[in-house]
Amino acid sequence: MKEFDMQSENFWTKNSGQKHFDEALALEAEGKTSEAIAAYQKSVSCWPKHGQAQYNLGVALATTGNLDQAVRAWKRAIWIDPSFRLELINAFDIDDELREEVIFEPDVSCHARAA
Repeated sequence: MKEFDMQSENFWTKNSGQKHFDEALALEAEGKTSEAIAAYQKSVSCWPKHGQAQYNLGVALATTGNLDQAVRAWKRAIWIDPSFRLELINAFDIDDELREEVIFEPDVSCHARAA
């Protein structure tokens, strides 16, 4: 069993990212979408491989009309966890004809930054 090292930078980076993610969820629940976006952005800045934070950031951005930014966040989420493709299809009730357009190709530039 691998020991959990609380001294590692990776632990504190993920911990900080999770705190911002939790804050964003609370802000969204209160209807404070702009503040939630800022918290999601802090979360993914600390922990770029947090797929759920990337996905939720996309949803929040889309609700404020920032569709280009939302699509970028969703592409990153799909790159991290391909199951988010199905989440998007189901969330937006996309019919079979449009599904191929939603199945994004991995964004190589995201991979280079998140690695």
